[in-house]
Amino acid sequence: MSGLGDMLQGNLDVLRNAGRVDLFEQFAAPLPLGNLVLEQAKDGNPTLLCDGQAVHSRYAPQKEARSLASKLLSQAEGDSPVYLLGMGLGYLAEALIEAMPNRTIHILEPSVEAFSAAIQVRDLGKLFERCTLHVGNLADVTVDGSLVVMPSVRVYAPFALDEVKNSKSEKGLVPPGLRILVVGALLGGSVPIGHYVTSALKQLGHRAELFDSTPFAPAKAVLENVSSNQQHRTTLLAQYTNLLGQSVLARAEEMQAQLVFFMAQSPGTQEALEELRRAGVPTAFWFVEDGELFEYGVRVAPFYDVFFHIQKGSYEKRLRQAGAPAVHYLPLAADPDVHKSLELNDSELDIYGSDISHMGAGYFNRRHFFSGLTDYDFKLWGSDWEGAGLLAAHLQKHGERVDQDEIIRIFNATRINLNLHSSTYTEGVNPNGDFVNPRTFEVASCGAFQLVDERSLLAELFEPGKEVVTFNDLESCRKAIDYYLAHPDEAKEIAVAARRRVLEHHTYRHRMDEALRVIAAQCEFPAVEENPNMVRALVLEAGDDQELASFFARMGEPDDVLTLDGIAQKILREEGDLGETEALFLLMNEFGKWAKEKGVV
Repeated sequence: MSGLGDMLQGNLDVLRNAGRVDLFEQFAAPLPLGNLVLEQAKDGNPTLLCDGQAVHSRYAPQKEARSLASKLLSQAEGDSPVYLLGMGLGYLAEALIEAMPNRTIHILEPSVEAFSAAIQVRDLGKLFERCTLHVGNLADVTVDGSLVVMPSVRVYAPFALDEVKNSKSEKGLVPPGLRILVVGALLGGSVPIGHYVTSALKQLGHRAELFDSTPFAPAKAVLENVSSNQQHRTTLLAQYTNLLGQSVLARAEEMQAQLVFFMAQSPGTQEALEELRRAGVPTAFWFVEDGELFEYGVRVAPFYDVFFHIQKGSYEKRLRQAGAPAVHYLPLAADPDVHKSLELNDSELDIYGSDISHMGAGYFNRRHFFSGLTDYDFKLWGSDWEGAGLLAAHLQKHGERVDQDEIIRIFNATRINLNLHSSTYTEGVNPNGDFVNPRTFEVASCGAFQLVDERSLLAELFEPGKEVVTFNDLESCRKAIDYYLAHPDEAKEIAVAARRRVLEHHTYRHRMDEALRVIAAQCEFPAVEENPNMVRALVLEAGDDQELASFFARMGEPDDVLTLDGIAQKILREEGDLGETEALFLLMNEFGKWAKEKGVV
């Protein structure tokens, strides 16, 4: 048997041993390749042409595949299975496996001729053992994860993408690179969360932009006090609110948003939401507040396509009874890029460190409860503590607001972070407390130890006793403080476990991945018109020429719009010898300048 026959037989044996007897029998004899041609690339590896167009690089197909894989990884982030449309000779599939060793990968190869060519010339045994194969007709394939497309599949199977799109499960399938406008809060605790959400969406490969509402907050405060006439104030605030809603609409239209994601306390007017609905743009709202305290959540929920909340049970029932089209429990999270462990110097430890501390506003229950802890080395941080009484001696920075950098230092410097959820009507721990506040996740993400008041939903998120320690009254809180001050090693072990849990399950990236799947199950995302000179569009347009695609990708960020002169300037700044593509673009730019000088164009 020739070497070529040995390669084919080896691949067939792997398929048979893997239980793919159907493929073993179908490809036992080489198929006619039709308009496909095998040839040798300049680096000695086999490559493939279709009607003279390159499916893989004619110079270095493996190098090309690794470069392309790095560009496509943003479409396959998260934990969902990856579906690669187009195998060709397997170079890109191998590069993706190398980059994602722990992900489930499905290979969708629409061309039986391409598959037959591949198993004749390349040892793909490890690839076949690692991946699930779908070869030929893809109409019955359900894509339930991230769809990644090898650009050159359009060369030899131009209808494959439409076939997969028509057959895929629409439920929960999120298109790559969505344009998402995140509408931030005017004020309050949702303000930083809007930033975390935007960052997480970008990490997932989407084109997310934050509409920062905070600059509008001072104007609202002025209007609320501009007149003593209630009717005047109501009219002015209504006009102001409408202005904000129109501003959101204008920004959404400008960026061709495919989804508008509102945070709690953000300016989403009924008129703006109806206009977005008429334009076919889905809307979602993340209500990260106590629904029992802030009634407006139930009032606005019916106007959004999907309403996310942090409580279960009766609150979710109230949302449905109010007419909300779709509601979904989505707990809070942390951003590990912000909420992280720090090595603090002695000066920082002196400023921010203490045996116990609390970071938060001066709610009624905290004022009452913390009065029983004044005999400890206790630092109290945050605002709204006017009239703190006995607690005034423990209040830091005279009750001023604490910025994000300082908060992270406080969490890291404190031996025991005391986390008592707010309440306006109990004198300590709320016996009916359900939602879990952001501080629980943020302290854990910093690798810091915390004591948390008991919450009905906490055990679903962290294991009490192993990842957090809980208390239900002053006596149990004091007992826990005394124990863990005396056993710092145990406290450290619990803190490390809590950080591990956050990184694995409770980041904003996890939450946004889940949220987008829920939205995709309810809504269709509108198509957008790409600027044809955008890097992303040029890379796709060059799909049958991988060298040109890699060149464009090198010229800027995916959303950058390229000009011929801009490309030439970037080439001139690069080091190394000019390649054929670079030289051609420089020549075109010089010709363009000459043509303008002569008035030809």
